[in-house]
Amino acid sequence: MTYRFDPHQSPAKQIQRIAREQLASALHAAQQLEQQEAIHQIRKHCKKMRALVRLVQKTNRHTERLYPVENAHYRSVAQTLSGSRDAVSLYDALTKQLAATQFPATAAALKARIDTSGAGAALAQAQQLLVQGQRQVECWELFGLTTRDLKRGYARSYHRAYRAMQQAFAREDGESFHTLRKRIKDQWYHTRLLQELKPQKIGGRRTRLKLLASALGDWRDLHLLCRFLATHKQALGAEEERELIPLLDQAQQRMQELRRSIGRECEQLFAHDKWREQRKHSHPRPIDAAD
Repeated sequence: MTYRFDPHQSPAKQIQRIAREQLASALHAAQQLEQQEAIHQIRKHCKKMRALVRLVQKTNRHTERLYPVENAHYRSVAQTLSGSRDAVSLYDALTKQLAATQFPATAAALKARIDTSGAGAALAQAQQLLVQGQRQVECWELFGLTTRDLKRGYARSYHRAYRAMQQAFAREDGESFHTLRKRIKDQWYHTRLLQELKPQKIGGRRTRLKLLASALGDWRDLHLLCRFLATHKQALGAEEERELIPLLDQAQQRMQELRRSIGRECEQLFAHDKWREQRKHSHPRPIDAAD
């Protein structure tokens, strides 16, 4: 299975081949893996599917019709599996990014909030939607899709990420950094898809984009953890309350480290305007923060 376009093959055939492979892998995960790992893998494949159709969303009248339908479909699959995602993210933020052994009471309280009782039913529903997706792929209309269209899609992705970066750095809030992470993940997926078409210009961005997406995800999870603990302070037990201040201090220090890393990676990734068609970024424009 290769999540990339072959420069020697028709773009239309390649996009359907990639979609078929992603859906087959998602269904295999649903049927063969342990529940929580299956959910994690299916959600990843849904993100890849959405990035794939977003790459060609404005190339011609056929793909313009394709994108909103398919994007909404795979968003629905992911939402079906969202379940206790937020609770898991909070627990992971503590146990994977901080010295969790220093905060055992808080770790136990966060773990107790994770409810997986509906995972089986959610997986069954997701499988039905994935099978429906397989049927839809065979009906995709991709007439006239060219390699140039793919490269234009990459330039659009770059523009969106660049604007999201400007707004995130101007606002320094959780919502704008979450939007930036989504745009960076799109760029990462699109780089993986197109790296064989322009290996020297695009391929070298892949590792940095992955690192940046990971740092942004870690920053956001810690931001949500701090906000959750602050807003639920009254419900904390005596042990969790004693842990609160040192935990928040440690989280803030880690977030500052991540913020510096995010700034460095963005500086490297967006230092040049190779994929920008014009210089109109001195004043950030509003961008669509929706998935």
